Amino acid sequence: MTSFELMQKHYDQRDLAARAWKAKGGKVVGYFCDKVPDEMILAAGFFPLRLSGDPWDSAEAADKYTEPFYEGFVRSMFSMLLTGRYDFLDFLIIPHARDSILRLHSILCEVQRLDPDLNLPDLYLFDTLHTRFYLTGLYNLDRVRDLKHKLEYWSGKEVSNESLLRAITVGNENKVLLKKVAELRVAEPPLLSGAEALQIIGSSMFMLKDEHNTLLAQFLKEAEKRPVKDGVRLFVIGSPLDNLQFYDLVESCNAVIVGEDNCWGNRCADNPVDTSLEPTEAIAERYHLKSPCTWMYPMALRLAYCLQKALEAKAQGAVFFIDQWDYAQAWDYPELKKTLEANGIPTLCFKKQQYLLSDIEREHLKIGVEDFIKGIGAGMK
Repeated sequence: MTSFELMQKHYDQRDLAARAWKAKGGKVVGYFCDKVPDEMILAAGFFPLRLSGDPWDSAEAADKYTEPFYEGFVRSMFSMLLTGRYDFLDFLIIPHARDSILRLHSILCEVQRLDPDLNLPDLYLFDTLHTRFYLTGLYNLDRVRDLKHKLEYWSGKEVSNESLLRAITVGNENKVLLKKVAELRVAEPPLLSGAEALQIIGSSMFMLKDEHNTLLAQFLKEAEKRPVKDGVRLFVIGSPLDNLQFYDLVESCNAVIVGEDNCWGNRCADNPVDTSLEPTEAIAERYHLKSPCTWMYPMALRLAYCLQKALEAKAQGAVFFIDQWDYAQAWDYPELKKTLEANGIPTLCFKKQQYLLSDIEREHLKIGVEDFIKGIGAGMK
């Protein structure tokens, strides 16, 4: 297999590396969202695995405990925990991210109380705040220290500064290599499609970082030989996309997704950890000041970030994809639309989208994207 094919394999079989680690006697710590410092999990001797949903699997098991108005990917992950697809997890870290993920902590605690026979992992709430104020930074530093103590409790050993620095170094190398992968997308013409990039980035969260770094280095050595990608350059903004459905559809319409504002995309490679600081403080600073997500304050940071990334990618248009019930993402859409269009980047928005796209929805999306691309082409003449 080529390096890219191996990363594709781990993107498709997301529990492959974690289950292999578990089979050798290791323990696995699952986590939601990109707010959790996986460097600390690795430094504690665990396998860090970011949880994702499965749009092709039923989320019916979640109906017993939750209302239907949760984002599809959140309901899917909850259902997978209930049905045993994540039965190999030893521990689970739930961050104070979007409201639906935060609520999963209390719901899972209640599920454990009601049905102790369910094989659910030990839970930990990583309760950080979402502003960049100085006092927020102090609060979040305390939460990172609390997380370190919890990992030490789970592992039964101290998480040393040396082990933290090793994990930080590996993680920083991964970010540097992923940045080089991103350069292939913004090249003129692009050498990498958005769907291919999503698989490469995503696989970094389902493998150990040092192994992923080896594959990335091999991939980059051969990258210049890749065939170029033709099509209108688009930037995607919206709800977390932990699967390829939308990217595949868009790129089937004579388009190339050259960048995105998405927690499963390029944002993961932003903001390396500052190795000149004490390791715990450095990790706290990175996650406190990382690239702004849709629920972070103030909104002005989001507007500036998205505009900068779209301009850097030389995007000819921006497409919004917003899940049904994702009110946080819908909240900043009007201002993002206004900002992008004021800077010459036309926009298209798809709202209230289902986690699994039906054939009818796919046809509607395809027609919308094709018309949008025709409009961009007409505007360039």
